Amino acid sequence: MATAVAVQPEVRRGLVIRQALLYVAMALFGILMLGPFILSILGSFKSPVEINNFPPSFFPQVWHFDNYLQVAKLFPLFPRWFLNSLALSATVMVLNVLFCAMAGYAFARLEFPGRNILFLAVLATLMIPLQVTMIPKYIILSKLGLINTYPAVILPNIATAAGIFLMTQFMKAIPRELEEAAIIDGASKWTIFRTVILPLSTPAVTALAIFSFQGQWNDFLWPLLVLNASALWTLPLGLASFGHEFAANTNWVLVGSFFTTIPMVIIVFIFQRFIIKSVATTGFK
Repeated sequence: MATAVAVQPEVRRGLVIRQALLYVAMALFGILMLGPFILSILGSFKSPVEINNFPPSFFPQVWHFDNYLQVAKLFPLFPRWFLNSLALSATVMVLNVLFCAMAGYAFARLEFPGRNILFLAVLATLMIPLQVTMIPKYIILSKLGLINTYPAVILPNIATAAGIFLMTQFMKAIPRELEEAAIIDGASKWTIFRTVILPLSTPAVTALAIFSFQGQWNDFLWPLLVLNASALWTLPLGLASFGHEFAANTNWVLVGSFFTTIPMVIIVFIFQRFIIKSVATTGFK
C-alpha cells in the first residue's frame, strides 16, 4: 500500500508533463499556421519597399492605411466582385444544403429498390476528377445558352456527393422512434423531414453550409471558364487579374487577399463547434 501511494504522485507528475508538452506543441503549431495570415494582414499596411526588406519587420514601420483607398480607386469593380462572390456563395450554400438534405433523408430513411446501389454510385463520383467533368458540363451549359451567366456557376454545384454522404450518415444516427411517433400522429414524409429530421440535423446542416459556402467562395477554375465579363467576376478572379496587373505592388495584392480570406475566417470561428460535432458524429473526414 505504501509503495502504491508513493508511485501515484510520480504518475500524476508524468501526466502533467505530457499534457504541458502537448499544449506547447499545439501552441507552436497554431502559431505556425496563423503566422502567414497575420503577416499578410500586417503586410497590407506596409509599403512595397518595406515588404521586400530583409530581414523583414513584423509590424509596419509606417502604417499605410491609404493602401485600401488606392485599391478602391484603381479597381472600382472590387466591391462588385465581393458582392458577386457573396451572392453566388450564399445561393449555392442554400441550394446545396436543401438538395443534399433531401437526398440524405431518402438514402437514410426511405426504402426503395436499388437504394444501396444508387448510393454507391453517388459516392463513386467522388473518385472522378474535376478535369474529367469540366468539358461535358461546359458543353451542356453552352447548349443551354447559360455561358457568361450566374446560373452557369450555380447549377453544377447545387448538389455534391460529399454533401449527400454527410447528410446520409448523420440522419442514420437519428433514433427511428422519433420518426415512428410522427407517423403515428399522421405526419407525412415531407412533414417528418421538415419538422423532425431537419431540426435534429442542425450540426450536419451547419457544417455542410460552411463547406458549401467556402467551396464556392474560393472556387477559381470553374468561374474562370464560364464567366467572361469582368462585371460578373467573383473575387478570386478579380484578385488574380489585380495581382497580374500590379504584381510589383505586393501591399495592394495583400489588401485584396485580406478581403478574400477574412469572411471565411470569421465564419469558421463562429461555427467551428458545429463542424467538430458533425465530423465526430458522421465520421466524415
